[in-house]
Amino acid sequence: MKSYQSLAVLLFGASLLLAPLTHADENNRRAQVEQLLLEMHMDATLNSLYDQMEQVLLNMQQQLNISEDEKPLFEEFAHKYTKMMREELSWDKMKQPLVDIYVKHYTDKEIADMAAFYASESGRSMVAKMPQVMQESMTVSQSFMGAILPKMTELQKEFAEKLKEKRHEQGSPSN
Repeated sequence: MKSYQSLAVLLFGASLLLAPLTHADENNRRAQVEQLLLEMHMDATLNSLYDQMEQVLLNMQQQLNISEDEKPLFEEFAHKYTKMMREELSWDKMKQPLVDIYVKHYTDKEIADMAAFYASESGRSMVAKMPQVMQESMTVSQSFMGAILPKMTELQKEFAEKLKEKRHEQGSPSN
């Protein structure tokens, strides 16, 4: 029995001695991920995304049948919406959760390989071109939305009607 107690004390002591090393490794790993995110220019990419989102909103005026006299109201909405998104999902708020995700899903080697890529000429080129690629991708997506929006609206109406019928059949008081 005494040998088990001695072993337990020894293991506990070893864990106390190794804990700072594990914590240092974790801090180093998190610092590497933060550096990777900086190399990826995630802060600028996020800001670019919000700029593009606002532009997409503004471009939807025609699809939403916004009249000339309603445009200032819609533009105010688009600006406020984007401002709220920038504040609520700012880089300062997003950085640590993103670091957590990268630390959780990527190995040290994968993080190092990504960092090496983003520090390379090709990686820097990708980061530099990404805002334009995103802008053009959003434009293509938006062009599809013109055709999809009526179909989405029709599906929503169809679902709402079927749900209403189903609830009526079941005697539910909802709608």
